[in-house]
Amino acid sequence: MVAAAFAAGGLLVVAWRRRAFSAAQVLLLALVLRAGFVALPPVLSDDGFRYVWDGALQVQEGENPYRHAPDAPALAELRDAPAYDALYGRLNSASYHSVYPPASQVVFAAGGAFYDAFGGRGSFYVINALFALMEAAVVWLLYRAGVGAGALMGYALHPLVLLEAAGQGHTEAGAALGLVGAVLAARAGRGRAASALVAGATLFKLYPLVLFPFLWRRFRGNGLWPGALTGALVALPYAPGVAWGEVWASLQLYVRFFEFNAGPYYALKELLRFFTGADWSKTLGPALRGVFLAGLPVLYALDARRRWPLAKAFFWTVAFFLLCATTVHPWYLLPLLALAVLRSGRAAAGPWQGLALCSVGTYLLYAPIPNAERWYWIFVVLGWGGAALGAFAVVWKRRARLLDLLLQWTLSHRADQKARRVAALLPQAMRSQKSAPCVLDLGAGEGFVGAALRQQVGADVTLADVGDFNRTDLPHRVYDGRALPFADDAFEVVVLYFVLHHADAPDAVLREALRVAEERIVIAESVYERDAQRRVLRFLDRQANRLRCGGAMAEGPFRFRRAEAWRALIERLGGTVVQEQRRGRMVHRQVFFAVEPPAG
Repeated sequence: MVAAAFAAGGLLVVAWRRRAFSAAQVLLLALVLRAGFVALPPVLSDDGFRYVWDGALQVQEGENPYRHAPDAPALAELRDAPAYDALYGRLNSASYHSVYPPASQVVFAAGGAFYDAFGGRGSFYVINALFALMEAAVVWLLYRAGVGAGALMGYALHPLVLLEAAGQGHTEAGAALGLVGAVLAARAGRGRAASALVAGATLFKLYPLVLFPFLWRRFRGNGLWPGALTGALVALPYAPGVAWGEVWASLQLYVRFFEFNAGPYYALKELLRFFTGADWSKTLGPALRGVFLAGLPVLYALDARRRWPLAKAFFWTVAFFLLCATTVHPWYLLPLLALAVLRSGRAAAGPWQGLALCSVGTYLLYAPIPNAERWYWIFVVLGWGGAALGAFAVVWKRRARLLDLLLQWTLSHRADQKARRVAALLPQAMRSQKSAPCVLDLGAGEGFVGAALRQQVGADVTLADVGDFNRTDLPHRVYDGRALPFADDAFEVVVLYFVLHHADAPDAVLREALRVAEERIVIAESVYERDAQRRVLRFLDRQANRLRCGGAMAEGPFRFRRAEAWRALIERLGGTVVQEQRRGRMVHRQVFFAVEPPAG
């Protein structure tokens, strides 16, 4: 089976490279294959037998599946009955209460309705067919969303997807349908439908519950109440008689004691074992769960700040969930594979598709073959190691863009601090926002300081520089570095933040700043006291500016001066220093001047 899956994966790669199929052909082939895979018996996992047990318990016996674990004394008579004896013998984790959410239980009940007539095998095929239909609907939605043939092929014809969704009927099919449907509904502006669909996904797998804040940002109340209503309608019939404590304990046990194909978890465990000599298995599960919960606000903030598409927000959250999991059964990857294709195609999907293919090989752990455990570890390392290398390749390919994003994020956050220092040197009326000052940010670079001033003091900001490096929505003027294209007293305030030492003619720049400023010029400069400090400043400034503005400032002039020399220049050109501040020690000494322009 593993060999066949890898052979199919190889053929899939060949077909993708040759562009052998159109999207419509991929859709047709995917549906035909799913119809065939539905006939597979439950040989890869024992989960199907638990599905049938829970379903038969509901329909045939009228029992709440959350009330008792299969081996509970209350079910002893049922276990010993001829109709259930063989089924009970095939159950996994018979001592654990069922943790499958209510929507899954509804599907199990549909299969359980056929238990008397067709037995356990017939019930399984009904359940399997229902999940296969849900997953086929995922393929249809991806096709209708305009996913290209190559990307669609990578999901719809992936061996693991066919085996787990159509062949073994795992509940992730329902979760994938809900998440993909929610993304497409959100794209169409249908927040209520998206909310109900995320609730549907949560009712198959619990973790999509953490996705609702993404809907809140986009649709406010319409992103929440339909989901809450959907959840209540499906879940409330199961509420009476639930053994809440035992169900919660079963969930806790899965986190603490179950581990399978969890590459990051294994790596951390072995690393800790190497350094401490202790087994951290029972501690790492809850710790990683804490990492996931602590990381959620970061994802919510990134979504709000970066205005992520919903598919991207869902993708990274589900990926983070799996990276923090102690158990990653092959079928757990289904929703993520669908979201990866929907999000951005092959680049995002590739590492996960490779991991999914190698995950098929982890079934060898249970196979009656020599060295089964060794083969299991080979496929774990191949899968997660390959995914890590694939992710690294994607990052390396996009390194320039990623570095630029990191740099812009750093500069924008530093700009907040710079703007506060500028604001502290403004007249009190301007700082209180009682009047919105008209400000020229001269030598503005990316414009982040000007944008921060607008936010902090309500300033009306214009940017000016010798090139257009603006990364904001503020108005920008390019000038020649000597004469500003503005009238006398055109601005109440002019800001020169780490600008003059870059100017070809700092005297001319400062003279123009004094001319166009009506009330105040704020100057910040890097200064030195000894020549060794000046050389260090030149080196550090050059390296920092290689990264900024496309490197345009890296080879420019570096006319650093002592603080006294800058003050003398200001006074020689007619400015009056009304306030001076010194900051920094050692390498980066700074001086700040609040200057009044000459009268008249």
